[in-house]
Formats: sequence, structure tokens, C-alpha cells
Amino acid sequence: MHNSAKKIAENASYQAFMNCYIREVGDVNWVKKNDLVKLFKLPYILNGEDVLELVLPLQHKRLIIEVNYRSLVGKHKLGRVYRSHDKELEWIEEEPLNCMITCIQELNLQARNNECKEMTSHYDELILRLIDSYHTICTYLEKSTSKYNHNKVEEYSFLESEQSLIFGHWLHPTPKSRQGMATWQHDLYAPELKGSFQLHYFEVDKSILKERFFSGEDSSIVNNEILEITREGKYLFPMHPLQAQWLLQQDYVQKSFEASLIKYVGPMGKTFSATSSIRTVYNKEDKWMYKFSIPVKVTNSMRVNKVHELEAGVVMAELFDKIDFLPKHNSFRVLHDPISFSLNLPGRNENGFEVIMRSNPFQEGNDRGVHSIAALVQDPLPGEESFIEKLIQNISRTYRISLEEASLQWFQKYWHCSVEPMIELYDEYGLALEAHQQNSLVDISNSFPSHYYFRDNQGYYLSNSKRSMLEKMVVNLKNAPELFYEEEIIQHRFTYYLFINHIFSIIYRMGEDGLIAEDKLVHWMIKELQKLGKRLSGEGKRFVHFILNSKVLPCKANLLTRFHDVDELLTELEQAVYTSIPNPFHLMLSMEKKEKHYATASSV
Repeated sequence: MHNSAKKIAENASYQAFMNCYIREVGDVNWVKKNDLVKLFKLPYILNGEDVLELVLPLQHKRLIIEVNYRSLVGKHKLGRVYRSHDKELEWIEEEPLNCMITCIQELNLQARNNECKEMTSHYDELILRLIDSYHTICTYLEKSTSKYNHNKVEEYSFLESEQSLIFGHWLHPTPKSRQGMATWQHDLYAPELKGSFQLHYFEVDKSILKERFFSGEDSSIVNNEILEITREGKYLFPMHPLQAQWLLQQDYVQKSFEASLIKYVGPMGKTFSATSSIRTVYNKEDKWMYKFSIPVKVTNSMRVNKVHELEAGVVMAELFDKIDFLPKHNSFRVLHDPISFSLNLPGRNENGFEVIMRSNPFQEGNDRGVHSIAALVQDPLPGEESFIEKLIQNISRTYRISLEEASLQWFQKYWHCSVEPMIELYDEYGLALEAHQQNSLVDISNSFPSHYYFRDNQGYYLSNSKRSMLEKMVVNLKNAPELFYEEEIIQHRFTYYLFINHIFSIIYRMGEDGLIAEDKLVHWMIKELQKLGKRLSGEGKRFVHFILNSKVLPCKANLLTRFHDVDELLTELEQAVYTSIPNPFHLMLSMEKKEKHYATASSV
């Protein structure tokens, strides 16, 4: 490993892991640097005005973490870390990797002392994934250096943006863990290394093929454009190479071979490239993207298409066709998953052959300047600027306005084409979207946001209060009960995905990049939410009230989910571990009330 790549990867892992620990677990104290220096002699002068003190009582240790940037809504930019044992005055600088493992050990000791048996320790599993993620980032840094894209952010193609996420999810402790993918397979199948590959095909008998498609799709298109038919009348069934290799080892597949129901053909046809999710693949000339199961654990979960997700994609395409929401909100769009294929094999609800077809509006000629929010807000490489900073700098130069004004205008336009419509959609139809960073795409080909795109058929939440109305619109919703949730659960998930994971990441990025102060954007959002709340009347109105008035906000605890080895796709209601964080909206509103009170009192 090159030392530079190793250090960058170690720091990226440290930032992601420790921010999760601080948010979800740590006995954390914010301490003024000057107060700390009066008490202890530290080896170095600390940057910033505040430092974090973490207490690890079960190991009788304390950690002091330098804070180079303190965020109101997002992650903190952390610096050096020092450790000491209780009652000692000597502080020793700690290596970032050792710091992370020490925190995992504290979690392990907590779990052992905890009488709650269902939340057990998976100490070794978390360390394994931490090291795997760290080494994966390092490998990608080493191998992608020669492929760095120097285009303007506005000129990136959809695929180039999808392949740019070197550091991954900033709210996850192991953002690039990919258990199940061999080292040599990353070159072909990891989006960061820009590989391409042919799909593998199976010949399947028509008797075991199951098609699902929204009736608005022409069945001849389904049969002829996607699944080719051989001279023998068999269908050519596409599969991701990783999944094909896994399927070939399964006993039930071997039995289907013997019964002449399935035959392995191998790689053929045009090449595809992985998008940021790894398992959804893209060809710039194809009108469909393919979403496969793959035998790889990515972050929290084994990535497997479930039958109810195949149903959900079809039924939700029909629902959006029936309601008039998208035509009324031209800047808000959804990538539908209206077609799916699977095989009927005895005794298995899911057998690995489940394939989802996603609409692809980003074919060649229409793929310029489309980015996920995850790509725009990703931490930059040392000495570089983030995508969003480059974008705002270009807007500032082009329109001759300050960086702050350019940032505010960009954020406002983005809000109106993404967040506002999503809350209105929830209010009118009880439909909330799991709009996290990676599921959220924005067209910035003209610098300012022009269109927002939501993707992911795992990310729909329908309110039980609207169930009767929705089932009258789309009868097949009665066959998809997994889509319906109680309002409290939807509020929690919508809060996390739309605000904490998504919008707060933009605010944090702009703040750390020095483009605009975070509190200015939060203040503007409060005014917009208050105006929105007055217009709405249903679930959206109650959601806005919840967001503005709750002292704490529910937040998905990715570290605890990972530590307890919870595969959220396999749990009831696909429920991860949740915690709570202070609500910046409530905090700012409380401060404004106090300021008004003091101003009134002083004028009397």
C-alpha cells in the first residue's frame, strides 16, 4: 500500500466510524479547548475552539478528540485523538485505527453487561467489516488515481458520478465493507474501479418463468426487448455474474438443470457497468437498468431482491400512473421499477433468480450533469474541493455573486424541486419516500438544480390512514401489505432519510467547505417548513409539526445496527436500530424565543 492512500483511507474510516460512535453511543462531553489546556498538558496544540471528551468507563479510559469543524446538523471533522487512563494526567496520542478498535471493545463490554439478550455482541464481525472497509477504500484510492475525472461537475455523465463514491456513506461505520466479493472481483464489479462486464445468461423453460409488469407496459416489449427467445422456445434469462456463480453452486439449481428446466449459457451480449449500489447495472444505450441480487453484504445487509419488492415496483408504477402528482410537479421525477422476472422453483419463495427492471432516463445524450446527493456531498480528496464546492464556485463566478448567495440560491432551488414535493406527496397520498443520499439524484447540468429523481423500490412507505383510498385506486395494493405502515413509523423513517441523511448532509457540506453558515440554511428551512405546514392538512402537516417541535429526532443507528449484526432487510418491518439526536430546528426555535423574550424584557 502507498502510505498516502493508506493514510487517506484510515482517516476516512476514522471520520465515519467515530462520528457514528459519538452520535449513537458515546458518553460525550463537549469541552472548551482553553479549559482543557488549563487542566492537562497535551503533546500538541489543538486546533479549533472545542474538543470532544469520550468516557469509556468499562475500560477506565478517556479519549480527547480534536474537532477541526463542529457541525450543527451533520458530522464533525475530527482531528487527532489522545487517550489516558482514569485519574492520570498524562495524555498519549492514539492511532486512529486503535481508537476505533478501543471503542468497539467498549461496545463489546457494554453488551456483555447488558441483560437484553436479543442485542448481543458481534465484536469480531464489526472489526472484520471495519478492516474490510478500510482496505477497500485504500485499494480504490490506489487503483483509481489514474482514472481521476477533471471535468466540470456539470459535465460529469450519470455513470461517471455513480462511479465516484470512493469514501461511501458518511453516516455508516463501515461504508465500504463488501463481504463476499473477492479481491480480484472488485476490478470488474465495483463501480469505483470503473469496470464493465457482460451479463451471464440461463436458458429457462417457459413453464417456470414468472413475469410481473405494470399493465401500462406493452407485454410484447417485456418479452421481446428484455428476454430473448431461443429457437427451442426457451427464454434467455439475464443474471449478474456474481449471482450466476453463486447460483451454479446451489443444489436446487443443479436439480433444475437435471430436469431440463434451466441450462447455464454463460456470458454474452453487451457490457454493463455497476452503479453506486453495485447490484444495479447500467448501459448508456439501454432503456432499462437491471437490479439483481448479489451474494455480497454491502454495509448492513446481504443484497437480495425479495418477492414483495418485485411486486412493489410494479404496483407503485401503477399508483404513480393513477395519481396526477408527477404531471403537476414537473421538476420531481421517479425512476420506476415496473417490470420484474423470477422463476418458480419448488419450495422457495426467493431463489436468487429475482430480477428488477428499472427505467433509465439517462441514456446517452440525456446523461449529462446527473449526480446523486451522496456524490455531491462526499468528502474531497486531500488538496481537492468537494463536488458541491466546485459547483458553487462556478455559480459564483458565472453570476458574479458571493459564495454565500450562490449557496443559498442553489439550496433553495433544490428544496423546491425535491423536499417540498416529497412532503406534499406524503400529505396528499400518505406516500413517503426513503429519500436518502444515494436514492436522490439531481440534474445540475445547468449548475442550478432543475430536476430531482427518486429511485429505489425498497423505499416506499404508505400510511395506513390512506389505505382504503389507495387500494381503490390500485386494487393490486391489496397484494402488497408490506408497503403499509403506521404513521409513527413513517414519521421516524422519513425524518431520518429525508432530513438527517439527506438534507442535513448538504448543509453540513456547505458549512464545512466555508460556503455558507449552517445556521443560515437551517433558519431558512424553518421559515419554509412553517409556510408549508400552513398549506397542508394531513400526514404532511403532522410531519412538519413533528419535525419543528420535537426536542429530539429519530436517527438510524448504523453502528449499533452493524454491531448487533442486524440485517434490516430480514427483520420485521425491515427495522434497523434507531436512536435519537438533538433537533437543530427545535434548538434554533428555542434560541429565537429566548432572544425575543430578553429583547422584550430589556425594553420594558
